[in-house]
Amino acid sequence: MLVKAIGPVHGALFLLFIFNTLHVGVEEGWKFRATTWKVLLACIVPFGTFYIDYSILRRIDPRG
Repeated sequence: MLVKAIGPVHGALFLLFIFNTLHVGVEEGWKFRATTWKVLLACIVPFGTFYIDYSILRRIDPRG
């Protein structure tokens, strides 16, 4: 019963992450082959977003 309730929320958040990644990639002028596809691939791999945040996105963010 919990999976029935949480499953659609998880799916919606997953789609929101994908759309948000594409939006930010276009807005920030990311090169698709260099950054965007890696971020999209990382969202499929468990805990992949932590690795991408540490290895790629940290260098892009001007705040640190």
